Amino acid sequence: MNGPRRIPPFAEDALEVLRETISDGDEGLSKDEAATVLVADERFTDGDAEYALDVLQNRGYIYYVDEQVYITPTDD
Repeated sequence: MNGPRRIPPFAEDALEVLRETISDGDEGLSKDEAATVLVADERFTDGDAEYALDVLQNRGYIYYVDEQVYITPTDD
């Protein structure tokens, strides 16, 4: 099963918010900054933001380096 890695709609929304905030080649955001950006969007509570970050990391859409959040590059 080599299809796209499916994520729930709330995680797609979170990824879009993060993509708007973290540009290519950016230094990323700290995990706390990423959660703050999501909560500022008003669609996410603190718990929702943490859960969305966990889902995105577990599915490979984001990754951490030294506590900085980066978006996994894609060929798209």
